[in-house]
Amino acid sequence: MQFRTHPLKLLKIVSILRPKYSQVCLQHTATTTKYQVMEGRVYMVTGSTDGIGKHTALRLAHAGATVLIHGRNKQRGEDVLKQIKDETKNNNVRLFISDLSTLDGIRKLAEDVKKSEGSIDVLINNAGVFLKKRSETADGLETTFAVNVAAPFLLTYLLLDLLHAGNKPRLIITSSLSQTNDINVADLQSYNGYRNGHGAYDLSKTIDLMMALEMSDKFSDAGIMVNSLDPGTVDTKMLSEGWSCPGIPVDKADNTFLLATDAKYDNVTGKFFLDNVVTEISNVCKDIKLRQDIWKKLEDITGVKY
Repeated sequence: MQFRTHPLKLLKIVSILRPKYSQVCLQHTATTTKYQVMEGRVYMVTGSTDGIGKHTALRLAHAGATVLIHGRNKQRGEDVLKQIKDETKNNNVRLFISDLSTLDGIRKLAEDVKKSEGSIDVLINNAGVFLKKRSETADGLETTFAVNVAAPFLLTYLLLDLLHAGNKPRLIITSSLSQTNDINVADLQSYNGYRNGHGAYDLSKTIDLMMALEMSDKFSDAGIMVNSLDPGTVDTKMLSEGWSCPGIPVDKADNTFLLATDAKYDNVTGKFFLDNVVTEISNVCKDIKLRQDIWKKLEDITGVKY
C-alpha cells in the first residue's frame, strides 16, 4: 500500500469507516468461514491477557483448541487464565509469564514453552506496545522496538523446532495500517523521529511486515505459512493512548482469529491482510535489499542467525 497521506491521518480516516465495514465482514464470515479442527491443535498467543490478544485466546479456547496465553503480570495472567477456563470449560489453556522487553525475558518464555509443549501449530506474535515517551530496556534497545520487533524475531527463532513439529503450521506477525514510508537503518532505535511514540510505532510495524515477508521466503520449504495483518481499529488501551479515535468493540475483533483458523489460509503465505483482505504492501516493504539489511541488523541485535 503506497500512502499518499501520512499513515496516521489515513488511519483516522479508515477508523471512521471501518467499524460499520467490519460489522458487515463479521456477519459474512459467521456463515461462510470454514475453520480447521481445533481440538488437538496448539495455539500460542503472545500478549494475550488483555485486548485483542485476550479476545483471540478466548475464541480459540471456546473452539476447543489448546491455548498458550502469555502476559507480563502474574496476577493478571492468573485472573485471565481462570476467566478463560471458566467461560469456555476448556482446561487445555496454559499460562506463561515473561517480560518481552528484554532478550532474557524472551529466552525465558521460549524455554518455559519448550519444557511444556512438544509442538505448536500456530504462533501468533501479538504482543505490542505504544509509548509516548522514549525509553530503553536493560539491553539498550528502544522499548517499542524491543517488544514489537526484537521479541517476535527472537521468539520465533527459539520456537522454530516446535513449529516444525506442528500440523499445518502457521506463523502470524501482527503489523498495522500505521506504517512508515522511510526507514533509516542506522536509526532503528528512534533516537531521531520518535514523534511522541508514533515514529517508533510506525517503524516497528513496518519492520514487522518486512520480517514476515522474509520469514515467508525462508520457511516456505518447511511448509510454515507466514502472514501479517492489521488486527483492526479496535477499542483498546493502545488505540485510546495513541490515536483517540473510535474503533469496534474488542469482542468483535476477529481478524487475528480468522487468519489463524480459517482453512482457506492453509496454503497462503507472504501476505498482508487488512480486514481479512489481502492488501498491497508499501514500496518500502517491497525493497528486498532493505529487508535483508534490517534482517542482518536483527540477527546482530538478538545474537541468532536463522
